[in-house]
Amino acid sequence: MFFVNWHFPNLREHFPTNTKFGNVKKSHLPFFPFRLGRFGTIFALLISCNHPQTEKYSSWPAYGGSPEMIRYSSLTQIDSNNVSQLTLAWTYSSADADTANHSQVQCNPIVVDGVMYGVSPQMKLFALDAATGLQKWLFDPNSKTMFDSDWAAYHAMINIRGVAYWTDGKEDHRIFITAGTNTFAVDAKTGKSIKSFGSNGSIDLHE
Repeated sequence: MFFVNWHFPNLREHFPTNTKFGNVKKSHLPFFPFRLGRFGTIFALLISCNHPQTEKYSSWPAYGGSPEMIRYSSLTQIDSNNVSQLTLAWTYSSADADTANHSQVQCNPIVVDGVMYGVSPQMKLFALDAATGLQKWLFDPNSKTMFDSDWAAYHAMINIRGVAYWTDGKEDHRIFITAGTNTFAVDAKTGKSIKSFGSNGSIDLHE
């Protein structure tokens, strides 16, 4: 492992000012940039080429694919040689779209142990068999918001980008969803609210 630094007369040409790295671990970055006055210095953390790649990304258990949000899968069954041969396997409709008021879906579903978890336009959490698309359960948080009297504003302002999965590694498997200002804990196996979480299954983010 070693460090290398380069000096550029104008760092802006190499890294736009809106460059962001989010929560990605430094060990997953080919470089880590800093702006230092007129001149910039880039410190690159390079890992030896013979270092074994032990981490596998064969599922999609978190928003963006992994805790590092690298949006990457190490699966090799589909590649550039056979992608053109793919055919439709299944479709799923939540049946609660509100096209008159321009409802939308911004959720990035996650997949854990062969089950896909996502959110419908009306903020309903659903679980599907990822292989068949069949619905396993549906959870409606029925959370009140300040936009409930104006559905056009509701769909513009209230959107869920994703859900979170947590387990104790034993019997406790949870899906967390934030609807409005409330975060709910839901049993990943049954779709039932976990009443021991917060106040009767949810916490108010205002508190």
